[in-house]
Amino acid sequence: MKTINNMIKLKNFYSRMHSTTQVKWDIMAGLCLQRKPIITKPLTDTEVNFQNILQEIEFEKSLKSDHELRHEKDVKRMEKLKNGKVIDFDDMDQASNQTAQDYIDKNKEELLNFKFASRTTEADTINDTKSLKRKLDDNLVLIVKEKLGHEDYWVLPQGLWKDGETLRETSERILKESCGNNINVRFYGNAPCGFYKYKYPKQKREQSNVEGAKIFFFKAKLLDGNVEEKGTWTDYEWSTVQELNKRLIQPYMKNVKLFLSNYNVNT
Repeated sequence: MKTINNMIKLKNFYSRMHSTTQVKWDIMAGLCLQRKPIITKPLTDTEVNFQNILQEIEFEKSLKSDHELRHEKDVKRMEKLKNGKVIDFDDMDQASNQTAQDYIDKNKEELLNFKFASRTTEADTINDTKSLKRKLDDNLVLIVKEKLGHEDYWVLPQGLWKDGETLRETSERILKESCGNNINVRFYGNAPCGFYKYKYPKQKREQSNVEGAKIFFFKAKLLDGNVEEKGTWTDYEWSTVQELNKRLIQPYMKNVKLFLSNYNVNT
């Protein structure tokens, strides 16, 4: 009986191998376009404490700078002048010039008038998700809202592969079609960085005889420019990696997060 079952399984295996019916999939390329951080993140308490320790060690082991040596000479020169012990005209000429202490006082006054720019921009205040001038200390990822079937979904820019193109060329074409010509990016190599596949609804599978889509993702870094108000999408956003969790559906996000920068896979 066991031998018969094995023969049946073997027959089914060969029938599948030599079947003329092949499942078709649409090949697509997706683009993960990131704007890298403009400024560094604020230091944590641990980083601040460690920085202070390093500064103390450097101060204790460092030699005196030219400015400190100059300040010591100025102090000795002023004592000579007070006691009437000026020996030559060089001491008098140098005493009439700007001293190291004068230089310190001038810089302190300039420092008091200096104010650091705010880390929070106007785009952060009004939550303008189309602006690149937000979340300056974080990565931003371009996502677009496209109609897939009867519903709108937030996805990375994507499009169908055309015969004769490499997948890299397909992603470059998608960039122009989705973002326009007013944008300059740098692609990270010719090989995909990620993959995702999904099945089409049953009605579409029956009509097109295509099972679904296989998407190969490419990563790119934004150099300058921004998205033009055009494309097959209905809306777009520059989102942080954390914000993507609220926008992308989880099966899709599970694959995308594997190649995102500054993302903890376990979150």
